[in-house]
Amino acid sequence: MIYYLSMRKSAFLACILGLVGTLCLSGCFVIDRGQLLRTNEEHILVSNYGWYLFDVLPLACGNAAEERALPFVFFRNDVTMDKIQTRFMTYAESYGRRAGAGVTVRDLAYTTRESVLFEIPGINFPLPLPYILTYREIQLSGVLDRVPEKALADDQEVGK
Repeated sequence: MIYYLSMRKSAFLACILGLVGTLCLSGCFVIDRGQLLRTNEEHILVSNYGWYLFDVLPLACGNAAEERALPFVFFRNDVTMDKIQTRFMTYAESYGRRAGAGVTVRDLAYTTRESVLFEIPGINFPLPLPYILTYREIQLSGVLDRVPEKALADDQEVGK
């Protein structure tokens, strides 16, 4: 009887440890922003990363959906430039509506990072599990400038 209880307790602790490990290794989607009040510029960084099996099957990544219940998803590939760029442009449009002005986007830059060894971000050495578990990350950054509505109207008249 005591052996049975200790076995159930060990199984429960293993499940909790597995859940915590999964949450720690799952992906993360984030939109970071910083604003320069002097120039009315807002610097935006949209980033997402995830883990893949054999560099093909998505295991866990950040949830890039606009309305999301969880910050991560399993078995769905949200680490794509299309999804990152869509979220960037959606944010730029909402920024323009909040500011009551038009928005121009400039200085777009992106970076991608892939690791074929099991490498946990923040740790300086990879574990020797090549191509079994891989890591992928995409970042897109840019600068949003507010354009007054009068300037937008003038530009539209010149274009006619």
